[in-house]
Amino acid sequence: MIHIILFGPPGCGKGTQAKIIANKFGFIHLSTGMIFRNHMKRKTNLGKLASCYIDKGILVPDKITTNMLNIEIQKHFYAKGIIYDGYPRTKNQIFSLEKILKKFVLGKIDIIFYFFIQKNLIIDRLLKRGKKSNRNDDTNIIIVQRRIEEYDKETALIWNHNPKWENNIIKLNASLSEEKISIFIEKK
Repeated sequence: MIHIILFGPPGCGKGTQAKIIANKFGFIHLSTGMIFRNHMKRKTNLGKLASCYIDKGILVPDKITTNMLNIEIQKHFYAKGIIYDGYPRTKNQIFSLEKILKKFVLGKIDIIFYFFIQKNLIIDRLLKRGKKSNRNDDTNIIIVQRRIEEYDKETALIWNHNPKWENNIIKLNASLSEEKISIFIEKK
């Protein structure tokens, strides 16, 4: 099984590209954000818990996110591949992902696509997306800025300074067009 991680700040295009890759290659698209929002919409216990964090623009704690994702992974043992969109976001989540892949003999993390983009473009994209989708965490400029700060503080450097991942990380310019990014990812 192939495991592809799409890594980058909120609003950089990970979700869009994950859908394209999933459709093109028949992979499973696992988005922690989509899963949490789905639970929030259905007002499940997990949804209520997640909304306490998401509505403030802060990361849902590792334990909650990891448990939820482990359940999702176990639904897809026979998939050709899984694309992780918005996970892992902390070093502990990397270790947890590796642990579950090893436990169920599902392979290893194959590719990490690192989406880099300027901060002002992210803010623009998130606010525009918020208007279209009515996502609370994308409509309020203060929450948007907090999410970017949270990414910079908690997530941006989780793959750095670890020789284990050097050959797996592929950087891509997320300010390019959706099509150019898609072609670049497909080639890799």
